[in-house]
Order: sequence, then structure tokens, then C-alpha cells
Amino acid sequence: MNELKTQSSANENAEEKQFDIGFYIKALWRSKWKIVSFTFGVTVIAALLILRLPSIYEAKATLYIKKENATPVASNSAPSMDMGAREYLKTQFGILQSDSLALEVINELQLAKVTSEDKQLSTASDDSVVSILKQSLKDFVGAPKQLSTSEISAADIKLQQTLEWYKRNISIKPVAFTQLVNISFQSEDPQLAADVINTLGNAYINSFLSAKMEQTDKAIEWLQSRNVSVADELAMAENELQQFIRREQIVGSSNGMQSLNAETLRNLNERRLEVREQRIRLENILSQTKSSEILDTGVLSQFTESTVLQELGRAEREAENQFNEVNQRYGPKHPKYIAANTQLQQVRSRLSTRVQSELSDLTQKLANLKQTEASLQRELASAESEVLNDSGKEAELNRLKLNVARLSELNELISRRFKELDITSDFSSENARFIDQAKRPLYPVKPAKAKLLIVVIVLSSGFACFVVVLLTFLNNTYRRSVEIEEELKAKFLGLIPKVSTKKNQVLPLHIYFDKEYRLFSEAVKTIRTGHMLGQLNNNNVVTLVTSAVPSEGKSTTSCNLSFSFGQMDKVLLIDADLRKPSIAKRFGLPAYQQGLSDILNTGVDVESCIVSDSQSGIDILPAGHYTHNALELFAGDAFATLLEKLKHKYTKIVIDSAPCQAVSDTLVLAKLADTVIFVVKADSTKKQVVKSAVRRLREAGGIIEGVVLNAADVSKQDGEYSGYYDYYGYADTEKA
Repeated sequence: MNELKTQSSANENAEEKQFDIGFYIKALWRSKWKIVSFTFGVTVIAALLILRLPSIYEAKATLYIKKENATPVASNSAPSMDMGAREYLKTQFGILQSDSLALEVINELQLAKVTSEDKQLSTASDDSVVSILKQSLKDFVGAPKQLSTSEISAADIKLQQTLEWYKRNISIKPVAFTQLVNISFQSEDPQLAADVINTLGNAYINSFLSAKMEQTDKAIEWLQSRNVSVADELAMAENELQQFIRREQIVGSSNGMQSLNAETLRNLNERRLEVREQRIRLENILSQTKSSEILDTGVLSQFTESTVLQELGRAEREAENQFNEVNQRYGPKHPKYIAANTQLQQVRSRLSTRVQSELSDLTQKLANLKQTEASLQRELASAESEVLNDSGKEAELNRLKLNVARLSELNELISRRFKELDITSDFSSENARFIDQAKRPLYPVKPAKAKLLIVVIVLSSGFACFVVVLLTFLNNTYRRSVEIEEELKAKFLGLIPKVSTKKNQVLPLHIYFDKEYRLFSEAVKTIRTGHMLGQLNNNNVVTLVTSAVPSEGKSTTSCNLSFSFGQMDKVLLIDADLRKPSIAKRFGLPAYQQGLSDILNTGVDVESCIVSDSQSGIDILPAGHYTHNALELFAGDAFATLLEKLKHKYTKIVIDSAPCQAVSDTLVLAKLADTVIFVVKADSTKKQVVKSAVRRLREAGGIIEGVVLNAADVSKQDGEYSGYYDYYGYADTEKA
């Protein structure tokens, strides 16, 4: 059960959030004349203001900026900064936008006087309310204080304000991927707009030429002074070189001296290496002879240069071979053995003697080689010392020569550069030129008065439509039958049209019978018909009329429904609003008239309290005297008994009750009544309040037969009831 309630509540919320576009379109259509009137008024005011706007003319020009400044003489004499084209052009744009050029244009054209911007340049009085408020706001937020006019001159103020006016109207924009710059200026005077641009371009070009000439003059002056100082330095350097050559007695070129020293060192070093190699070889031979036998083959092999030793070595080997052969055949006492042994010993003796002699010679030769090597080492050290001394002289000589060459080249360079500057000092090379100069514009560029008017019309109408839609969206009241049936889940019985009355005037009591208000009476009859059709199968006599809050028209509805029922049945109208009764006053009954409260409190006879209305033919039971226990009176059995008694006398009983949200009396009455008609004032009561009241009635056991929409503006009902009233109008025409 709870799930069903939750789902039902969710469905209700979803239905409430639905956005009905058609509804808002109809709301806009109903308010079309208001929207048109608002748009027309705003457009007229805007047109008056737009027509007073001055015409603004715009002059345009195109300037070409060169990447490099051409000179008649090419020179690579001095290094310069290699600035990229992109950075260079950005720099030129900054120069074009600089204040210095702007002030030059202002002074040349005397814009401070020509423009006559007195209205813009004038300041408000210090005693005005607006100035005081502005100053207070600035002091509050901590804004920097502006200097008073006494601290700066009027000319400076006007010049500064003219500069601001100039910046607001000038536009300098580069053309992408080119060296072109588009310049435009807007002014009320077309000729002035063209003059400002042309003056700015010429000032930019002339500023470059002036700067170039100034730099050239400074360069010439600096080169003149530098040329004198370099010439003096060159003379001093040449004199120092000549003195060094004479002092050191240097003859010829330094390259010959360097070659001679290198050749001497190389020869000495080669000689020393040869002697050292021979010494080491002899030392190896002598070392081997000491550690071996004299006649060892390894020792003899070292004496390859001695022919005698080589012959003796071969003879010794032959004698040894012969001895070995004899030794294998014969014994030691054999003559051949003895002869071969004797020959071998003789050869070996001769060989040993010769080897000793050779070793003695080698020892002497080794000593000589050592002496020679030591002598060569000393000569080499002496030669190296001389070479080092000559190298120092040579380095000093080269330094002096390089200094002289450097100063000579610098002197020549300065002379050549001086000649070039002297030649080009009178040459004017522009860094920019006009592609298209500014011309006097023929037609203004703004304001586009027609476009402005169209924009005003669109914006004003759009704003009016937005306000209408917003107010419609924020209006959380009941205006249509579909809202009542879908959200309250109750039958819509009909609406009672709003009747215009004068201020502080109420509707006539018997308006139902007034032919002038036929539309009103037909609406009540429609509600009566709906009520009767719903009660065909039921014998319902008592109908309770109530509302959520006061002033919704429930009493008016009760009276007119009673009048309508009275044309067909015997009707009794009971005023059950014991706290704030209104029926007796409406029908002009005296204040002492007894009524319902008297019957329930004191048991007064009912017949004495009922009053008949002669014009409508209905009976009325007024509320009677005030009582403070209304709820207790209705909750007791006396009122229920009274209703049962009255049912036998009347075929229709209409009870006018108090608002159910204000007091609980109506909730008790809803249980005793057969049906409940709930009255809702159109475009007045909030939906949440109405829903809460209907929910309380249902929870109390009341049977809500339907809802009546009271005081409804028929023109705002989206045409859903126009058929009824067209019919009424047709009926009136037929009758006529």
C-alpha cells in the first residue's frame, strides 16, 4: 500500500514538472498587446536616443614595414644584433602604439583644441551627490586617490585626456604573415580621421630617420676620436718591435732560426741513440761471456764481426767432429786418438786466446762508448737550453708582430668605416612607407541606426516575453481545469467568471437574476447541472461548500448555487461559519437574528430561525449569535439530528462552512454532508495550500464531489470554455 502511495506521489510530482510549451505560448498570446506596448515604448525611447548619436567616420591606411634598412654601401665592418623578423615587427608595432608618437600627433594637429572634447573632458562638481557617492565608494574599496586639479595644471589634464581619447579611437593591427600594418582612426570629423593616420605614419617614419641620423653623427664622432688613438697605438707598437729586434740581434725570419734549432736537436738525439744502442749491445755480450764458458757456442755467436774467430770456430767444430769419430773406433792409447785429441786441444787453445783478446777490445770499446754517450747527453742538454731561450725570443717577437698587425687592421677598418659613414651621412633610408594613405571617408561607419533599432526591438520584445513566461512559470496557482483534475484528482464542476466591480464594492446579492450578468448566471447553472448529473443515482440532499482559505468566494458560490437550486427544488441555505458568519449580512438580516448557534446551544425552535428570501424563493438559516464552542456544537448529536429533521422538509440543503485550513469545523461537517463542493479562487491560492486542504477533507471522510474555479478570467482560460460562452451569446442573440 505504501509503495502504491509513493508511486502515486511520484507520478503527481512528475506531472507537476512537465513543461507545457503550448500553455506558455498561449500565455504569450494573451499578453501580446502588453508585449507590443512595452516593445513600442522602449523602441520609441531608444529611437530618440539613437537619433541624437553623432555620426562616426573611420579612415584607414596600410603601412609597409621593411625588415632591414637599406644602405648604399655594404659593410661587414662591425657585428650587429641578428634580430628575427617576427621580433622586429613586434617591436615596430610597439613603437607605432607608443605614447611618444601619439603625443607628437596630438601636438602637430593640436587635437586638444581641434576635437573640442569639453563635454568628455569636463569633470563633475565636487559638491554633486554623484561625485560624493563615487568618492565614498572608492574610499570603501581602497581605490587609489586621484590628484586634485590644484596639484596638476589644466593643460596637463586636457593633454592626458586627449591622449586617452586618441587611444580609444586608434586601431593598429598587423596583417598576418605579412609586413603590412592596418591603421584606422574614428572621429566625428572625417578629415580629422584621415589627418591623424597620415600624421602618425609620417611621424613614425621621421622618428626612425631622426634616430638614424643621430646615431650616424655619434658614430662619426666616435670613429674620429678612435682613429687618432689607434694611430698612436700602432706607432708605439711598431717602435717596440724594432727595438726588440735590434736588442736581441735577430737576423732574418724567425722561421729560419726555429728550423736550425730543430735540426741540431734532431741530429744530437739520433747520435746519442746510436751510441746508446751500441753500448747496450756490448754490455749484453760481456754479460753473457761472464756467465758462460769462453768457448761456448752462444758466446762465439756474439762475435759475428770477427772473421778470425769465425774461422777458428769452424776449425774447432771440425777437430771436435774428427775426435768424436776416432773416439768411437779407438781407445785413448791409440795413436789416431792421441793425434785427434792433440789437434783439438791446439785449436781450442788458439780460439780461447783469440776470444780473450776480442773481449779485451770489447771492454775498451764499451768504455769509449760510455764516454761518448755522456758527452752527447751534455751537448743535447746545452742545445735544448739554447732552443728554449730562442723560443722565448721567438714568442715575444711573434707577439709584437701580431700586435702591430692587429692595430694596422683596426686602423684600416676604422678608416674604411669612417669613409662609409661620411658617404652615407646625407642618405635617408626609410624603414617604412605607405601602401595606401588615409583618405577622407565619405560615409559614417557607426552608429548603424537601423541595426540598433532592430536590436532594441528584438531585445525589448524578448525581455517582455521572458518576463511573461517567468511570471507564468512562477505563478503556482490553479488556472485551468486540467490542473485541477490531474493534481487534485477531483472532478471539475465548472468555473465562475470574474465580474469587474468598482473599488471597495461587492457583487450584488442577486446577481444571479440580473440579465446584465447573464454570463455569470449561466456559469452557475453549468455547475448546478454538473452537480445534478453526478447525483442521478444518489439521494444526496446535503451539500457542503468550503474552500482552503478565506476570501476565495465560497459564500458567494453557496448563495448563487442555492439560487440556482431554488429554481428547481425547495432549498435551504445554512450558514455554518459560526466564527465569521456572512450570510445574514448579505441578506440584510438584523444582528439579533437567531440562527444555527442558538438552535444547537439553547434548543430554540428551528422554524423561528429560518428566514425566506422573497426574490430567490430559498430559505436561509443564519449562523445566529457568536459562540466560542463551534467545533463542539458540530461534533455533538444535535447538529446531526437537526440535519435529519431538515432533510424531510427540503430537497436540497446547501451548507456554507468555514475554510478547512483555518479551523477544524469543516472537517466535522464534511462527515455529516452527503457531498462536498470545494471552491478555489483562480490565480490566487497556492497549489500546496489547496492540496493540503483537499487531503485533510478526504482524510476526515468527506466526499469531494468536485471543484469550482471561482473568479476566473475567461480570457486567460486558453479557449477551453469559449464554446460555452459562444453558445450563451448565441442564445442571447436569438432571444433578441
